[in-house]
Amino acid sequence: MTIKPVIDLHNEKRARVLEIIDKLRELGVSESVSLPQLVVVGDQSSGKSSLLEGLTGLSFPVASELCTRFATQIVLRRASPDEAGAKITIIPGQSSQTDEHLEGRLKGFQRALSGDYLGSEEFGRVFDEAAEVMGIPGPSATDLESIDKRFSDDILKIELSGPEHHHLSVVDVPGLFHNPTKYQTKEDKSIIRWLIEDYITDKRTIILAVMDARNNLANQGVFQMARAADPAGKRTVGIITKCDAVQTGDEAGVIRIAKNQVEELTHGWFVVKNRSTEDIEGGVTIEGRHRKEKEFFSEKPLWRDLPRDRVGIHSLKRFLGKLLYDHIRNEFPSVIKDIEQSLQDAENDLEQLGPSRQTSVDQRRFLNRIVRKYQAEVDNALGGNYDPTLSSDNSLKLRMHTQALGEEFAKTIARHGHAKLFYTPDGNLDPEYSRATSDYEDDDGGSAVSENTDGDNEEDICSWIRRVYRDSRGTELPGTVNPRVIENLFRQQSSPWRQIALDYITKAAGAVKAFNHDILMDIIGDDEVREKLTFRLMRVQEATERTVAEEFSKLLHDERGGILQTVNHYYADTLTAIRDERVRAKLRGLGLQDNGKYYEVNFNELMRGVHPSNEDQAVNDIHDVLKAYYKVALKRFADNVVIQIVERYILGQDGPVRALCSDMVNDMDEGELLELAGESFVTSSKRQDLTAKCQRLQEALEIAKQVCV
Repeated sequence: MTIKPVIDLHNEKRARVLEIIDKLRELGVSESVSLPQLVVVGDQSSGKSSLLEGLTGLSFPVASELCTRFATQIVLRRASPDEAGAKITIIPGQSSQTDEHLEGRLKGFQRALSGDYLGSEEFGRVFDEAAEVMGIPGPSATDLESIDKRFSDDILKIELSGPEHHHLSVVDVPGLFHNPTKYQTKEDKSIIRWLIEDYITDKRTIILAVMDARNNLANQGVFQMARAADPAGKRTVGIITKCDAVQTGDEAGVIRIAKNQVEELTHGWFVVKNRSTEDIEGGVTIEGRHRKEKEFFSEKPLWRDLPRDRVGIHSLKRFLGKLLYDHIRNEFPSVIKDIEQSLQDAENDLEQLGPSRQTSVDQRRFLNRIVRKYQAEVDNALGGNYDPTLSSDNSLKLRMHTQALGEEFAKTIARHGHAKLFYTPDGNLDPEYSRATSDYEDDDGGSAVSENTDGDNEEDICSWIRRVYRDSRGTELPGTVNPRVIENLFRQQSSPWRQIALDYITKAAGAVKAFNHDILMDIIGDDEVREKLTFRLMRVQEATERTVAEEFSKLLHDERGGILQTVNHYYADTLTAIRDERVRAKLRGLGLQDNGKYYEVNFNELMRGVHPSNEDQAVNDIHDVLKAYYKVALKRFADNVVIQIVERYILGQDGPVRALCSDMVNDMDEGELLELAGESFVTSSKRQDLTAKCQRLQEALEIAKQVCV
């Protein structure tokens, strides 16, 4: 691809935009909001430090096997000779912000140096001092095997001002190494890789990937990481170092890369020549470095073939200055939106913590505030007034879930509530009771069913009734039925009810538990208060469960343990209809159809066909009475479980979903208030942190809105 030349722009607007981003970073905004930045990455010994030296004029220390154990931000500003100098500070990382003393010590670190150049010894001393404040070894450290803290997420910020600088800001991260030593462990390698990935995976980071011209591109780990983070190459600038060290005959391959013909990058490639070890030992200055670089790329025939705006440190510096400005300008509107969102989130978190709670009045007010929010959410949840953004399975849709559970219960008990399949009067299985079940147990823990769902019965209901009828004969006359027989048969026929209803009750209680857990997570920011209120509601739930168990046992006993009775006319109507249909079925069996025709019949034959034996008549009567009563009792029982158990106790006024109320709070004494809502050190610290964060973000927002890009 063709790389267009760039124009060197040094204007007030670019300086202003760069200053705004630097201020945002100083305020710690980058912990919450991604900021546009240039990050230099490279393998160790790739020439990264020498490249930064050429860009900034700083002689980075090279005494240690691993010079830097923290990121370094270098800010260049064009200024008059009188204003030339260096200012070095530390931006505390996220881990340091949790320690107020450490954060204060880091912010207190400041070094100011006049002049426009820092010597390597002076710069190395500053690095050591900064590392000591961070609590990690510096470049001059020798005892690296016994240290505890080896890396820091704090950022060393170096601001350089002078007439030769372009407006530019870059971040340098430790170099990636491949072979661990006693000074650079496997753990160090993993930490550095994580640190590099943390920077380059940020979508607002421009990656300045440094490549040693002597090494194969495929073997350089940083480029593999850059490809993974930026597969399309839209955020990566390739920089080739040590061009003067390439073996004769290998230049063509490097030049193909530099021309963007091998690894195609949107922003292309640059080539530079840094100071060699011989140059450093020979006292070649930074100015001398620039001169030798220019001579090298001008005199070597193969290198002269590259576009001039892609060669040398000055071309690179001009390009990066404009690239950073354009990048910030494009990203700035979304940065402001992110700051606004982060501020809103922090304010919401702070609001959840509420005001300071040092007195009982404060504590009671705090709890009542939670109660009002909770009760409002309960009213919405039980009234079906849901937030439209909630997903269909969200636990806050409590009424929806309990209604669905109730409907599922009704279907389950209708399909599986009977131990035996009822028959129609004409002798076929009643389709309304097309399934019996063995999934539920009776009150004694035994199987309630001797039939499977396919109707392959061990004993059908009529055989069962006949056996029980015979086994229960007492003093009653033949053809008559002992009332206790129907009671016992009904108890066995309804034996699955207990477990089916208990499953439904358990699921309804679970829906309330899930609701309480999630709604308290939403409305209470203090973890300790939330845990204590959750525990209190769990105690209410446990008490409710005990009450429910007692009331359910009474309800179940009323239906299955006492005498069978009902005043519902549906029973009589159903029984009459069943008996009527039984007679009609007998008549149809004799060939008599109810079609309005007249028949001559033999009454003796007719009566023998319609009226069965005494025992058969008794079995039929028992079946029909049992079936008619079962229908009435099932509907009554199912409704009572829903209304008298779930609605009254689990969802009712004294249940766990209503227990957190103003009466509970107002009845607490000062000791209870202190135990439940008293502010801990953790909460107090969290409030201070959130307050400080809101202040920083608010200040950042005001600063960001001062500039229009």
